[in-house]
Amino acid sequence: MSMFFKAHGSSTFGLLFIRIIIGSYTLSLGVMQASNLELYISKVRAMNILSENTAFIVGFIFPFLLIIFGSLFIMGFFTPTTSFVLALMSLLKIASRGLFMTPGVPFNKDLIFFACFVLTLFAGAGLLSFDAFLDKKKKKVKEELSPNIVTAEVITETKPEEPQ
Repeated sequence: MSMFFKAHGSSTFGLLFIRIIIGSYTLSLGVMQASNLELYISKVRAMNILSENTAFIVGFIFPFLLIIFGSLFIMGFFTPTTSFVLALMSLLKIASRGLFMTPGVPFNKDLIFFACFVLTLFAGAGLLSFDAFLDKKKKKVKEELSPNIVTAEVITETKPEEPQ
């Protein structure tokens, strides 16, 4: 019965699962957009939110940012920075499309992605990541460089008293 009511444990596998699923979606979305870049740029221009030149720049850069930061998110590399950038990109998507994208859908799926990015921003990547691996190396180097603390005992000898 304790399996159903487990309130303790490690969040490592949960964070890994979030990073793999959300990062894979972000990476594949970036690849799909970059594979037909002209179509994606025309979609950004069709929103009529940005000027022509800005829409071109955003439409050109956005897919490559998704590829780069999606890959970093999967690996758990620079997780706070990566999560912040991806959360910002999700907010931009939510602001441009709105909370209710299509009729019949309760809310924008980017809200879930935003929540996952904010979670990893504050919780970190977990133990199964490059961040944790590099942090262990950094701690090891710190321990090797720190001087050893030596304690010494002061021993006083007492001379036995001579019989009189």
